[in-house]
Amino acid sequence: MVTSAVSAVGLTKVYGGVRAVDGVSFDVEAGEVFSLLGHNGAGKTTTVEMLECLRTPTSGDAYIMGYSIRNRSEVGKIKKIIGVLPQEFHAVDNLTVYENVLLAAAAKKNDAGLREIFEGLGLWDVRDRRFSKLSGGMKRKVGIAMALVGEPEVVFLDEPTTGLDPEARRETWRYLLAMKKEGRAILLTTHYMEEAERLSDRVAIMVRGRIAAIGKTQELISRGGRVLKVSLEGINESLAAQLRATGYAVSFSSNDRAVINLTSREELLKLLTMLEERGFRGVYEVRSAGLEEVFLATVGSKLTETGDLA
Repeated sequence: MVTSAVSAVGLTKVYGGVRAVDGVSFDVEAGEVFSLLGHNGAGKTTTVEMLECLRTPTSGDAYIMGYSIRNRSEVGKIKKIIGVLPQEFHAVDNLTVYENVLLAAAAKKNDAGLREIFEGLGLWDVRDRRFSKLSGGMKRKVGIAMALVGEPEVVFLDEPTTGLDPEARRETWRYLLAMKKEGRAILLTTHYMEEAERLSDRVAIMVRGRIAAIGKTQELISRGGRVLKVSLEGINESLAAQLRATGYAVSFSSNDRAVINLTSREELLKLLTMLEERGFRGVYEVRSAGLEEVFLATVGSKLTETGDLA
């Protein structure tokens, strides 16, 4: 008997001999945020679209609140209890924000809690504005609102905060966490590692259609073995070469900062002492390593802002 809100069992999708999704299995519990991570083309969206009953698996199955996505008589039941924000979201340009969300509520035959959704996502003040007049980020928020109407038990959000400014992104995070506390199961895909780390109870990292790593967020971070990330501004190649010669792995980020990963505070003190002895007078920042480092170790590359490999 399936007890999880979402249960994927060996999901596979083949297109012309290419296995876009290859035997993917995982569960999402009620009251949990589960993030599916990976670069563009890793198979995330195809996996989610199968769970949403938009694509038929080549093999395998999945259950949404116990209903099978392969059982045609149960697909209608699944669509009534899920909320969906697709990667390519579109609304009616000539309708207002409120009218678009009300249209989604009418399709679910449930308009309960509309004002709460608007206020929670920061849309109340723009509810009478035409959709076509909104910025890309605000349009994305409307999509989230439309996914949340009808009190869905399971919510699928594909790249929900793309285009949002930092403040709007954090506002959206707060509302999604409130949804989680109400017992909703939320499956999220995102290429923002900070977002996944902040929201997720568990994460799965997909590579070439398969799950390469899965687990509780903090356990995956701890398992990576990299405790501290040091970012140095103002370091030159000569000093970087000296540090490498003493055993430190020094890399340079996209903003020309030198980055060194350490495994203990003792190593940090030794590094800072060495930098002082060599006359370093730049700025440094120390933080705990997070999902970005786990992703890098799993995939072998970072993600760009658009979800491609750097």
